[in-house]
This record gives sequence, structure tokens and C-alpha cells, in this order.
Amino acid sequence: MFKEPISINYIKLQPYFGSYNGISFALIKKEEKLEAYLYPGPFGFDATPDEKKLKAEFEFSKEGYEQAVSWMDEHFGEFEIIPHGKRFSLEEISKG
Repeated sequence: MFKEPISINYIKLQPYFGSYNGISFALIKKEEKLEAYLYPGPFGFDATPDEKKLKAEFEFSKEGYEQAVSWMDEHFGEFEIIPHGKRFSLEEISKG
């Protein structure tokens, strides 16, 4: 589904945030690791409590990036899809 959403070179410079069908994701370089996150929308990364985020770490390399994208595809279905334009409070949004 994600099909490598952005170049790994972009992530070297800054975190990459996006969303698909109301489920948000982030790819962040921390030291020599690539952190991948999935979390429920509609709130941004910093406004979403850590307990609502699903996180995995990978080697920061082309192979690690491919693994992160596969991991996001695999775990995407664990989150409730939020219809576009519908608003929820954080208490109403849950992970699978």
C-alpha cells in the first residue's frame, strides 16, 4: 500500500509525516536507526499520546527502509479507519 512513500534521502534531512485513510504514519531518523510509527488520526504526531502509537525500529539503510514500509503495510489494519472530515476526541480513537 505505501510503496516507499518518500526517498530515504529525504528522511536523512528531516522526519516524514503522512496519513492514509485517517491513519497517520511517521518515518524518523534517530542516530543510525529508522523509527517507523503508525498512529490514529486526526491529530498530529506530537499531539498523539505515545500509548496510541505503534512503533518499530529498523537499520537506517535502503533495506531497513524497505522493511519499515513492509511493517507499516502489515500493521496498518490494526487501526480504526476514520472517515474523511469526521472529528473525534482522543478518547474515542483506539488502536484495533
